[in-house]
Amino acid sequence: MTLTTLSTLAGLAAALSLAAWLGGAEGTGVLTGFLAGAAVTGACLVRQRRVLRARPDRALRSMVEGFLAKLVAVVAVVLVFVVFRPLREVADLRTFFLAFAGSMLLLLFTGTFDNAQILRERRAE
Repeated sequence: MTLTTLSTLAGLAAALSLAAWLGGAEGTGVLTGFLAGAAVTGACLVRQRRVLRARPDRALRSMVEGFLAKLVAVVAVVLVFVVFRPLREVADLRTFFLAFAGSMLLLLFTGTFDNAQILRERRAE
């Protein structure tokens, strides 16, 4: 099990605990924010690992593409919250974005560490 997987599970447990403690729209915002951030970052990390194994010379490009994908996801979520008013009553926007940013940072640091190990293994070959 990689460090990324362990940190995702630990972060999910923390998000579930915080969501249960907060309750209501704030709790729903925390849980959905963590899940959305983890999904976007996880997808970017999977793509980056695939690029690192196939074409390690494109590592920086895949990191920039991942950053842009996260930026697009944030803009899309803001638009969804603006367009669908009932959603704002179900999930709090502030707690959503705090959890979204927290999960992205958590997975970014651990995923970068795991990806660096992939590059070290390739150089050792």
